[in-house]
Amino acid sequence: MSALEITETECRQCGTLIAGLNGRYACALCGWVNDHTEGHTALPAAEDDPDHPAKSRRKAKGPSGAK
Repeated sequence: MSALEITETECRQCGTLIAGLNGRYACALCGWVNDHTEGHTALPAAEDDPDHPAKSRRKAKGPSGAK
């Protein structure tokens, strides 16, 4: 995974100065979000995420005694 870079731009909807990671932004003031493809780097695949559930892991069962 590449290093994260904090980037800044003006919100395209309201003009507020916003910060993001690697060119991906979300404005907390008006809710505007740029498309993920506009980022400076490719996003990693889900399988590259250390928190991604393993394919062999079973889904958790419900509470004991549930019908």
